[in-house]
Amino acid sequence: MSESPDFARAMALFRDGRFEAAADALHSLADGRDLQARLAKYYCAMSHRGLGIELLQAGQYEQAGRHFRQAVSLVGNRADLAEYLLVVYARTHRPEESAAQAELRLEADADNPLAYLHLAQAQWRSARRPLALLTLRQALRRFGDNALLHMNLGLFHAAGEQWDLAQQHLQKAVECDPASAAAWKRLGHVESVRGDFYKARQAFHRACTLDGSDLVTAYQLSLAALAADKAGFPALISLPEFARPAASSQIRQLAEYVAAEPDFVKAFLALPPSQADADLFDILVSVLRTALTHHPRYADLHCLLSQSLERLGQLEPAIGAARQAVQINSSYRQGLVQLARLEERSGQAQEALDHYRGALSAGADWPDVHLAIGQLMERAGQGPGAVEHYRSALVLNRNYAPASQALSRLAA
Repeated sequence: MSESPDFARAMALFRDGRFEAAADALHSLADGRDLQARLAKYYCAMSHRGLGIELLQAGQYEQAGRHFRQAVSLVGNRADLAEYLLVVYARTHRPEESAAQAELRLEADADNPLAYLHLAQAQWRSARRPLALLTLRQALRRFGDNALLHMNLGLFHAAGEQWDLAQQHLQKAVECDPASAAAWKRLGHVESVRGDFYKARQAFHRACTLDGSDLVTAYQLSLAALAADKAGFPALISLPEFARPAASSQIRQLAEYVAAEPDFVKAFLALPPSQADADLFDILVSVLRTALTHHPRYADLHCLLSQSLERLGQLEPAIGAARQAVQINSSYRQGLVQLARLEERSGQAQEALDHYRGALSAGADWPDVHLAIGQLMERAGQGPGAVEHYRSALVLNRNYAPASQALSRLAA
């Protein structure tokens, strides 16, 4: 990975909050399809987002908008890392529900307002728009005010350019559920079209506060703030830094993917350590633990969990996960090597030596395993045994410098 030092420096700039320098450094690394390039693209977008927030707070709305647009052009709408990983790797999607299926669902679940909502959405997609409006009105009469029903009715009216009706229903939606970022965002759209940029700015600001990962809404906030400022309504805008944990639904989706395709995690583990590790492996540890709740006997998942915990510096939990892998499969070579390596790091020399030898017996006849055994034996004063393993490493790879250097050291 020849670019890894540049990536590490760029990530250090990002962590220090030097977003302009980070964006410049990461931009040159983001042109590619390998994993490091994709991570560089994500953090380049987050650098532009950071610049956009700083400029919003300074009242420089046009400049802020340019940076939010740049972020969107890099990663799309979402600033959430787990969601970005899903988009790039899982490529999962749900087929649209047909109107006929939705009607059957309503018959079976007539006391659930969501059944009416799904039917109305299916009717709208199948070009039966008056019927979709009627379905939502029936649901509101039956169940009373409901944020989702009002929001979707507002969206339907907006699609028909009935802006006043759309505003009324979206206002009702945020009154029913003041924590709905989606409803506040839609209300901001409608208020912008109606020309009330003061209310649009308020709505977009509220949406961004509730969901800091929505890059497009941040851009729309900058436009509404600029328009409100020109209309004589200046304001200071403050947004929290985005630190929302990944949604459980995203973790579950990634867990399903990882259980079937563990190479997904191995690709990240192959990357050199960097300051992206804290975000990345925190998510991957959650994903692996979720996968293991459904597949507790998958030794490879326990081993990957151990390696991911190690990348986070959590040595004791990493040892525990590696032990679990070996308990499930006592001949699991990668698990034995991982456990031995961690035991060696934690000062458990004899346990490490036993597990390295176990890995060798299981077929891990690899130069680095012989080297590790030789080093442990050398430190224990077992020079002849160490020499034997160093020579075995060189038989497997005659250009293996660590083994030849160790032999030279002992010979001296």
